[in-house]
Amino acid sequence: MSHLSFKTAHISLLGIFSALSVMMLILVSCGKGRQVNTEEDNALSLRRVRHVQNLYNMDPGGEIVPEITSVIDSMRTSGMDRYYFAAVNVLIDRLFRDGRLAEADSLAVRMRNEAETVGDSVSLAMARRVRGQMFYKLSQPQRALNELLSAEGLVSRPLSSAAGFGTAASLQEWIWIVARSLNDTIRMNKAGMEYADMVEEYSKTGKLKDSINHYPVTALAFLGQKELCGNRMDKAFIFLDSASKLTVKGIPSRAYEHLYYIRCRARLAKDDFGDAQSDVDTLLSTHKDFPWFYLDDLLLKSRLLEKTGRCAESTRTLSEYISLHDSLVSRITDQRLHNLTVLYRTEIDREHEQGNRFKFFGLGAASLLFLVLFGVAAGHAVRERKRNRLLVERLHEMDRATESVYQTQGTDSMENLSDIERLDRYMYTERPYTDPALGRKELAEYSGLSQEAVGHIIKGERGCSVKGYINSFRLEEARRLLKEENGEGIAEIAVNLGFGTPRTFQRAFKERYDMSPSQYRAAATSLKDNESQ
Repeated sequence: MSHLSFKTAHISLLGIFSALSVMMLILVSCGKGRQVNTEEDNALSLRRVRHVQNLYNMDPGGEIVPEITSVIDSMRTSGMDRYYFAAVNVLIDRLFRDGRLAEADSLAVRMRNEAETVGDSVSLAMARRVRGQMFYKLSQPQRALNELLSAEGLVSRPLSSAAGFGTAASLQEWIWIVARSLNDTIRMNKAGMEYADMVEEYSKTGKLKDSINHYPVTALAFLGQKELCGNRMDKAFIFLDSASKLTVKGIPSRAYEHLYYIRCRARLAKDDFGDAQSDVDTLLSTHKDFPWFYLDDLLLKSRLLEKTGRCAESTRTLSEYISLHDSLVSRITDQRLHNLTVLYRTEIDREHEQGNRFKFFGLGAASLLFLVLFGVAAGHAVRERKRNRLLVERLHEMDRATESVYQTQGTDSMENLSDIERLDRYMYTERPYTDPALGRKELAEYSGLSQEAVGHIIKGERGCSVKGYINSFRLEEARRLLKEENGEGIAEIAVNLGFGTPRTFQRAFKERYDMSPSQYRAAATSLKDNESQ
């Protein structure tokens, strides 16, 4: 199949998608082949890919996947060249059209992987473009655009081969299509200009073989679209009229679909409703078997009918759009669910097969890993318990020292204490921190100082904020309660000491003592048991 005929088949957009999936599956299982170098090999590959395309075109309803697969197998044996990847492209398209989405996607991924293995950037660009088309037809335009953009730059300039030109131009054409669906005018016009530049560049080499003028017509249409977006109507129609003169009678209208779409919009903008109606009817006829594009045509027709005052017909057309859109989404969703089930079962079977093959090794490795992890976890737990007990011991010693200090202070007059000592004693003996609302204002009222002075004293003497100062007494009291046998639960302690929620209490306790309240209680209980023995 020549690049031109392959491109023409691609323009149908939907057809090529189906063929993509199954072919990819074959590709990945094939492995790496040798590169084709001789003219004889090239000629043979070309005949085979033409045969694959003819099978697809001549038998649209039959089960031809096995026959196409057989041809691709023979091409893989001869060597994976660009014709080989073009044939895989057709198979993926066939699978997609037959609703075998999982196989199509799997084959698309494998096609990309094999292109990377072979090291052919043009084939890799083709593979990524194919997967981008698939995402678009699965109603995932943003994923489609990302995949397509990842292929930009893979085909080197200047364009010197038919395969390089065809792949690069097709890539920009698809970026234009997807960007249009996303209403990304900037990206759409950029892709259109890139496409036009490529056509002009390759035409100058004298190698462009395009008897139906698809490339120049599409390039001029894209240039017209850019002028239309800038509201430069006269320039837009110069490009569109030039494109119209290059169309060839008798060629299927899908070869010029972009011209009809852009010209219809331009005629609408100019209130040329009769000719616009002709263009939109051509598009609807062209895309009747391709719902992804038929939906766009319905919206265009609805807009046309509305502008001509035929509101009832416009509403009916819009209803048809909604119905078809919902049906398409539902069908894709159902197919995805089916494919996910198939893929899940396939993965289970594959894992079962691999499990049987490596059963003893896997069990041994898993057992060893389990023992290692168990040993590490057990050692860590022992070390943590020892550390916690040591920390609890030291905290208990601090508690006894604190009690001694306050008992000594209890015999002194309040006048002999500093401001911070009076605040400490108040917090320790009166326990005002059980009130969740306790703050700077309440401490200032008790001490007779200003709120600013209270904050300054606490910061200077204790090195913390007023809230941290209050929480320190709450946490010390919480430790005392956690040490008691049959004491209060953690949630109850949190509420009674003014923390508000158990989560707040646990976080504050962990930050201060480097262990959770439950770990502290366990360590305190263990320490107490050892002391009683």
